[in-house]
Amino acid sequence: MSKKPELQHLDTSKRPERIPIDGPRNILSIPGQDPNFHYTWQFGDPGNLERFLNAGYEFVAAEGNAGDATIDKPSRLPGMGTALTCVSGPKTLYALRIRQEWYDEDFAKAQAQIDEQERQASTPSHEGGYGDVKKSGGTQFKGGHRLS
Repeated sequence: MSKKPELQHLDTSKRPERIPIDGPRNILSIPGQDPNFHYTWQFGDPGNLERFLNAGYEFVAAEGNAGDATIDKPSRLPGMGTALTCVSGPKTLYALRIRQEWYDEDFAKAQAQIDEQERQASTPSHEGGYGDVKKSGGTQFKGGHRLS
């Protein structure tokens, strides 16, 4: 009778965490985020990165890989040092960050504009009605009804 070979047990202590095929993916997380900054990913389209840099954003230095292991390795680009990047089809995404206080200020200004536009859109043109229209011939409408 032949002897069965013994199975060797694999050392799984050094293996990266297994991610199931149908499990959630974390492809755009940025490791080691500073809570004093707001982080975002932006496409490197012409003019787009310059717009963000002019607004006070800076490139996130690559100190490892973002998200899952499928993310590209950090790249060295002229003037950017080592930037954290991710290739998305034919385009490249760049990790950027801005001071949280600046982000909050910008967000508050944008929200104030939205609030004002909503206020104007919901304010009657005069007391008692919405959407009053006066035609050049003198015919007046109020609430969809002809007044004269």
